[in-house]
Amino acid sequence: MFGYLTMQRQLLTWKMQRCYRNYYCGTCFGLEFNYGQVSRLLLSYDVALLGIVLQCHRSPLMDRYPCLGRCGGCRSLFHGGTWGQMGALNLLLVNEKLKDDINDDRSVKAYAGKLLLGRKIRKAQREYPGMAREIEKGYREIYALEKQDSGVREIEECFADMMEHTMSECRPLEEWERRYIRCISKWIYYIDALDDYEKDYRENKFNPLRQEDAGTFYEYSRRYILTIGQDLKYLYEDIAAAHRMLPAGSTEQKLLAHLLSSGIPATTARILSGRKQIRLKLGSVWEQAGKLV
Repeated sequence: MFGYLTMQRQLLTWKMQRCYRNYYCGTCFGLEFNYGQVSRLLLSYDVALLGIVLQCHRSPLMDRYPCLGRCGGCRSLFHGGTWGQMGALNLLLVNEKLKDDINDDRSVKAYAGKLLLGRKIRKAQREYPGMAREIEKGYREIYALEKQDSGVREIEECFADMMEHTMSECRPLEEWERRYIRCISKWIYYIDALDDYEKDYRENKFNPLRQEDAGTFYEYSRRYILTIGQDLKYLYEDIAAAHRMLPAGSTEQKLLAHLLSSGIPATTARILSGRKQIRLKLGSVWEQAGKLV
């Protein structure tokens, strides 16, 4: 469940672009200085967004640090603390994805990933046992619901519970933060189910949206467009209600407002049109490649 909470960078002011870039880079440095260079390959837009919600950056408008090579005071800023938590969150979520791929597909890539990242994942589990416990517990509950063929709303709530409790392990959450994290988590689960619909149907995997008379995403979207519309309206209105609770003024809050007005609608339109997300990015390489997408 990675790569959905993206910003429309061409619509951001220069100050918002710099703030977003520094949060994205901060998450990347949090991975590098806590869990090594290889872990940067797993950098997620969604975890960077959670860093914005928690306002992890002490200086979100600072000059950009170099992505490679000597980095001056980077280590002291991004080692441990909140950025260590963001790096651990990224790794712990990836760990559950790898376990899922191994259990479902016997994926060679997932086995290789577990072998390559095993020590770093165990380090994250030792350093942040509360976060690791909540994520493992949450995914166990989600898998139990999937085995019972539960509906999408029930599983969305379970995923939202997991993310809320996991982020609460970072620090006590204000009410607007708790509500916002829950809402975007439910949207992520739903949009991921839409994105994977055809693949899951073809491979006979569980998908809470699956309909036996729609074997392709085109057929599903054509036959059940009203259901999709109602689901998306419910999720969007929930996020909008949470957004009205946000305190105004900071650049981070403006970024979250932009996500609601432009980022989420653009990603939703991309998924409904059948275009796939780019799941993994390396450092700032996506900055140039993303302009071509």
